[in-house]
Amino acid sequence: MRGTRETIYRYLVMLRAIPREPASIGVRRLRERLQDEGFHISLRTIQRDLRQLEGLPAFALVSRGEGKAVRWSLEKDAAALDLPAMAPSQALALRLAEEHLTALLPPTTIRLLKPLFNRARQALEQAWESPAATWSKKVRVIARGPALIPPAINPEVQQTVSTALFDNRQVVVTYRSRDAQGTRRYLLNPLGLVFREGVGYLVATAKGHVEILQFALHRMSAAQELSQRAARPPDFDLDRYIFREMKFGYPVSGDDIRLRALFESGAAFHLSERPLSKDQRLHPARDGWTLLTTITRDTQELRWWLLGFGDGVEVLEPKNLRKDFADLARRMEGLYRGRKHG
Repeated sequence: MRGTRETIYRYLVMLRAIPREPASIGVRRLRERLQDEGFHISLRTIQRDLRQLEGLPAFALVSRGEGKAVRWSLEKDAAALDLPAMAPSQALALRLAEEHLTALLPPTTIRLLKPLFNRARQALEQAWESPAATWSKKVRVIARGPALIPPAINPEVQQTVSTALFDNRQVVVTYRSRDAQGTRRYLLNPLGLVFREGVGYLVATAKGHVEILQFALHRMSAAQELSQRAARPPDFDLDRYIFREMKFGYPVSGDDIRLRALFESGAAFHLSERPLSKDQRLHPARDGWTLLTTITRDTQELRWWLLGFGDGVEVLEPKNLRKDFADLARRMEGLYRGRKHG
């Protein structure tokens, strides 16, 4: 009985390590994944297991190639292998996640999650006696601002880059930079994946470059994972890179500033519910306005946020920020007053 349980568990681990089409995995890489889970078996045993599973329609397992070059995939629309059965509350959470993430992640990433989302939808349809079955029609997630269409990402490129990051392997990509006419190849050491407003970025070091760079996934036309281990800076931390060093922000000076600004009542109420920072202070000021005082980073995002309040905010300090806003207001006035359209 013990041997049977171990075999069944090995089958589950193996199936979960096999990607969906068009991605694929070879037997040697599959053995590495099994070894990470404590299964030390031969390539011949893995090949035998795969052939047995391939004959079972429930697993939708397909092979490509012959001999040592054979590679394995799950059918693109195969049901997600996720045991035990999904509870209605879990299914609802996934349905809401699908609605929210569709505006935040690239379409390629959403497609990778589609089998799981479909399973959640089916679970809700089957749970007709449960209140959760109708919740998905009563709950919505909306984003502030226009929903821009994310750029298209080559699904094979995203799969290869994600796998290389997971395996801590080097990857060679064919890349078109924003200001370049042609493409060039880069040998990269993947450090992290960052998704921002529907655009995916690979954070990596590149051969011939000292600094840490960002490569937009939608500008990659091809990618190949290598067998060499990726060289990772020992002190690299993705959160510090993003939030402390502001590498995904648009810094103006990069310094912390003491922001003092007057907000009209509606905007001030918004800030009382969603503070700009933990140390912000709100004090009543003239004519029903509210004075905000806080320490924050000087970034373009801060300026865009302030501009979003229109004439509902007046920046007092720092003086250079107030001057920038005054200059911008004069330029906008000249634009709207001086230009005529027929």
